[in-house]
Amino acid sequence: MKTIYSPRYYRFTFIIFLLSTFLISAQEDSEILEYYEEYTDAAREVVYMHLNKSTYISGESIGFTAYVMDKKDKKPSLLTTNLYVSIEDENKNILKQKLIKVTDGVASNTFEVDSVFASGYYNIKAYTNWMLNFNEQNFYAESIRIINPENEAYVEETVIDNAIDAQFLPESGHLLNGVINNIGVVIKDNLGFGISNAKGEVIDKNNEVLSSFETNQFGIGKFQLLADKENAYKVNIKKANKGFSIDLNQTIEEKGIIMSVKSLKSKIFVSLTTNTETLESVRNRRHTLMIHNGENYDIMDIYFTDETVVTKAIDYSNSASGVNILTLFNENDEPIAERLFFNYEGINVLTSSDISATRSRDSVTVKLNFKDIDPTINNSLSVSVLPNETESYNKHNNIVSYTFLQPYIKGTIEQAKYYFTDVSAKKQYELDNLLLTQGWSSYDWNQIFNDEYNQTHNFEQGIRLKANLPSNVAKGPENNYLMHAISAEEPRIFELKEGENSFIVENLFPVGQDQISMSKMTKVNGLIPAALYFQSFPNSIPTLTTDFKVLKPKLDYKISESLTRGNKILENRTGEVQRLDEVVVKTRLDRKRQRIEKLSQGRYGKVDIVEEEDRLLFNTLGSYLNYKGYNVNESGGQFIITDRLSASGGRPGFGEGEAKVLSPTIYLDDMQLVDTAILSQYSLTNIDYIEINRQGLGEGLRGNNGSIRIYSNPAISGSYNNQDSVQQFKLPLVFSVDKKYYAPKYRNTGDDFFKAYGVLDWKPECSVDKNGDIVIKFSQPRIPVTLYIEGVANDGSFVFEEKTISLNKSF
Repeated sequence: MKTIYSPRYYRFTFIIFLLSTFLISAQEDSEILEYYEEYTDAAREVVYMHLNKSTYISGESIGFTAYVMDKKDKKPSLLTTNLYVSIEDENKNILKQKLIKVTDGVASNTFEVDSVFASGYYNIKAYTNWMLNFNEQNFYAESIRIINPENEAYVEETVIDNAIDAQFLPESGHLLNGVINNIGVVIKDNLGFGISNAKGEVIDKNNEVLSSFETNQFGIGKFQLLADKENAYKVNIKKANKGFSIDLNQTIEEKGIIMSVKSLKSKIFVSLTTNTETLESVRNRRHTLMIHNGENYDIMDIYFTDETVVTKAIDYSNSASGVNILTLFNENDEPIAERLFFNYEGINVLTSSDISATRSRDSVTVKLNFKDIDPTINNSLSVSVLPNETESYNKHNNIVSYTFLQPYIKGTIEQAKYYFTDVSAKKQYELDNLLLTQGWSSYDWNQIFNDEYNQTHNFEQGIRLKANLPSNVAKGPENNYLMHAISAEEPRIFELKEGENSFIVENLFPVGQDQISMSKMTKVNGLIPAALYFQSFPNSIPTLTTDFKVLKPKLDYKISESLTRGNKILENRTGEVQRLDEVVVKTRLDRKRQRIEKLSQGRYGKVDIVEEEDRLLFNTLGSYLNYKGYNVNESGGQFIITDRLSASGGRPGFGEGEAKVLSPTIYLDDMQLVDTAILSQYSLTNIDYIEINRQGLGEGLRGNNGSIRIYSNPAISGSYNNQDSVQQFKLPLVFSVDKKYYAPKYRNTGDDFFKAYGVLDWKPECSVDKNGDIVIKFSQPRIPVTLYIEGVANDGSFVFEEKTISLNKSF
């Protein structure tokens, strides 16, 4: 296993401090822990989406895999099933949205980039209903770019104004008079991106230079200042031969306590500093220092005596993996300072150990080996296959940065994934500088103390259906109802006691056009329409109202390639008329064969289309199935069917007197028929086609004796489903169909535009086989490609890596 941080696994432990002689155990009358434990007791989840790209062309598909993680143990959530995904424009108008089903913490789907999208930037978001209870950014939000040739003639480099936005942020949130303060610097351009290598000098009212700094590639730096409230400070900044002079614009407090953090080898040292003006008023008065991360915590009392500085040491190995939050409270339990630090230990990132590729005509098969992933444990990886020179994969986050960092801060981080790729001492230092500038964490103490986090949004698992009986029916006996099979779910029977006026159907997962079909079960008339009033929850997609700034993907590439319709990018784009080179006349047999092939896609059984000759020859369904090898007994209005081609009506392996009747499961328009009497003397005129699946493949337990699926003739009005025994209810909200991703066809796969913005393929959910391999296949490219791989395993390990392969080389 290759772990880029430490080989230690995430451990749940109370944090042990190496305390000075002034440490006193926390006061029992403090209510901090009581409020904190109540606030953090509720489950939390974090969702991250791996998008196949960040820049899309009209006609392509946005492929994504969503990973829903338990925020506390950083493992895939095994509870969540409902995930909402939406795309909105820069004015927050929702253009597309879906409800998708999550299984074992993973879900995938696509959005089509169609005529709804003009050229521009859009935000794609993913969240659960439960997340709406909390202010922390546990949801996912990312900016994507759309290029629509209909209204964008050229892909041009974005123009950046020659202006800066400079912020000077004191460590722990305050500048204190008479002591040395650490001050973070953030310098950004008009698009919100950091300005690199900007140099600055801090000067006082006499123009004397007191300190200097230089920003890194993300516009972040820091300097120290011995603050004097009688002085006035400016910062002179120079970038690209242009100078700026900016007021420090921070209030210098006469009294107070500040907090600073310094990392040294395996420990982090926390210094609490006050000044002589404050010392007398705080001497021997209890202050409380708490270290926490939303689950683990420890708390201590801090006392100043004769010194203005109290220093505590924390061992990294005994702090939580990821973000740790240090909060200082005064004697009234009011938070007065906060500082974040990051612990890389215990974050397990796995990478592939071997790669091979083989060619086969016009395709390539790539095998990646992950020897450190246990194939017996749930795991899921997503892979985007892009040209090696791509400029369309400019995401700011990866799965680790979004799980361990983003939920704990209030702002957005430019290229957050940088801090978790090839981690070095330099990157750890830069991440600490970043956290110095973040100020207070995403945990709002005012909300925690004021109990403002009412959990008004429920934790959802599927669709919940309430069926209400008419008032005159509820009083009577024998109110038993059958809900017919929906999608892959078994039929359900509900037996109500006398006087009960409703029943609840939990954990429904209707997909696409699925409807609820309900029948009342009677002794005299068999199944009759249920005549119920239905309510479903959820019945609409909830709105994510949290205001969160999303950074756009940063683009550096300039293409002069024309995007006008005269220079087509994709083949067969929607809305364009294609000239037919050849007209082929097909016979009726050709059409029948093509229709059977189309209907057979995704099916295990044999599809037979019922034609006029069949209807004239057999007349009824029973006669037709007799011809197909079944014994059908229709006497007395019954419809009892056995398969005479399978062990002569008995199950193999049973001796004399033990024969079991092989009655296949029968479906009518994908609804399982519990009572098949309705099919007695059923006319073939009502039937369009039949699927006969003698082995029951793909049917689960319901397919033990095979299955027969009957589909109604759409030309015949008044079908059995609506007329005789079923009440149907169209749900206002259902789960989206799991759509397969299809790689777009480009007119030119060798030009600069394709190299910058094209896509070869997207594999949304891959799992390792027993040998630890994942195998992906895609069209053979003319250029080198890069695989962008992300994923999770249920043991708490993560995968993110980029693999570049050139098919001119041998593997």
